[in-house]
Amino acid sequence: MAYSAIGSGRGYPVMYLHGAIGSPRWRTPALDAAIAALGLRYVLPERPGFGGSDPDPGRTVAGYAEDLRELADQLGWRRFSVVGVSAGAPYALACAWAMPERVGAVAAASALPPPRAARSGRFRLRYRVPQIAFGTPGLGPALAAAGLAAMGLRRLTPPRAMVEDYEVCCRPWGFEPEEIPGPVTLWHARRDRLVPVAHAAQLAASLPAGTLALERRGGHFFLRSSVRKILASLVEPERGAELTPALARAA
Repeated sequence: MAYSAIGSGRGYPVMYLHGAIGSPRWRTPALDAAIAALGLRYVLPERPGFGGSDPDPGRTVAGYAEDLRELADQLGWRRFSVVGVSAGAPYALACAWAMPERVGAVAAASALPPPRAARSGRFRLRYRVPQIAFGTPGLGPALAAAGLAAMGLRRLTPPRAMVEDYEVCCRPWGFEPEEIPGPVTLWHARRDRLVPVAHAAQLAASLPAGTLALERRGGHFFLRSSVRKILASLVEPERGAELTPALARAA
């Protein structure tokens, strides 16, 4: 597994799980400023087939959470927070399911719906490309094409890795959202044309401790304009929890 890291080595650890278009141009001045202001150690793992990470045929969403557990072990992280965007959001949920004792706050932005809900007809995605069919018809190529256009990217992301990443999300994840014990915040833009807000509302309702935070502006890629607010929501509760025992002792 290849990964990138920025921020102080002593900063609060946060994993960013990228979408299916990969992570080219992921570092921005706004992100750098947020990381510095919040005092973060920000790590971006590349999923199989992306960047320098080896392919992993047949992988599952739940299985990749175990890879991230091993990465956290290698980094010496006892506890950390996770943010996932679009096709990366299911992996953030997987971390909340697989490592509740280690994962603090979890943010899932512009999250894709679980395959069971997509097949049930409760979720009706608005984009279809008939040439390629997945568990959710046309989801992968439609979102991929729109994502590349929005990011101005056409050649930097390996096409096979992108399509496979959507295929993984369309197969059973290996867990159900109802099984996630800890709190999860779903961040979603009201104007998201790729994954309508009704999907996020249904997903939030299925989580035992889910919260839906709606953004009035922006679309599917709103994370870039709201990155500081979202990252602050991951860090502040955790630091408050760390301070509580010390304050109690002092009192």
